Amino acid sequence: MDQRRIIEAQAILDEAVQVHKPTHLFGLFSGGHDSLTSTHVASRHPLFSGAVHINTGIGIEETREFVRDTCADYQWPLKEYHPPVSYDDIVMEHGFPGPGSHFYMYVRLKERCLDQLIREHKVGRKDRIMLVTGVRLDESDRRMGHVEAIVRNRAKVWVAPVLNWSIDDKENYIELHGLPRNPVVRALCMSGECLCGSFARPGELVEIEEASPRTAARIRALEARAAGAGVHAKWGTRPQKNEVQSAQLHMEMCWSCNAKRSNEALEAAE
Repeated sequence: MDQRRIIEAQAILDEAVQVHKPTHLFGLFSGGHDSLTSTHVASRHPLFSGAVHINTGIGIEETREFVRDTCADYQWPLKEYHPPVSYDDIVMEHGFPGPGSHFYMYVRLKERCLDQLIREHKVGRKDRIMLVTGVRLDESDRRMGHVEAIVRNRAKVWVAPVLNWSIDDKENYIELHGLPRNPVVRALCMSGECLCGSFARPGELVEIEEASPRTAARIRALEARAAGAGVHAKWGTRPQKNEVQSAQLHMEMCWSCNAKRSNEALEAAE
């Protein structure tokens, strides 16, 4: 492991703390290996307050179990948040989402959970809450465009200490510290913590079924319910009606889905 990468990550955290003076520092732990790495880096900072997992209600339960077990093993205080409106209720009213609904799903399933986190920990008007993410810009993900290591959005301070790490850097760090690996990631090449389906690949549900039969069965059952309600009833597909594309705002917790969409669009144009 190149120690300069670790020093760089620590320096990014130190700079963010020095500039923004947060009252809390949380690692956003989705269950993927990028967020595992960044949360472990964050846990070594004196201000570390614990790990945060957003339980969207439509994800692979084995990944949630991995998050809970890992936090218990490392004695990381874990805060698990649930959105105020369930994924099932959204689908039963509007149908399964397509690409144009991704921002809407992000707001309903993730951003409102983060808002709850802020409300619980922000006391003074000028308090800042630091959120550490596993966003990385390796060669394949640079197509996402310009991303900064430290960004403040009102009370939230988003920090990406492993922004410049390569896949090898991440893998070497995991090996160096003997961090556990999520079996779901090995099977699907993603954590599956949020399966809203907005940017699902063709055949992705079949892959999910092989990795987590109970998750696939849960989606199939919801498809049947949606069909009965007369709304768009096919997970991971675009609804027939025209969709309004959402504005791009700060969606750091969906960075991997955004990268996948950008990569696929560019590859289609080549």
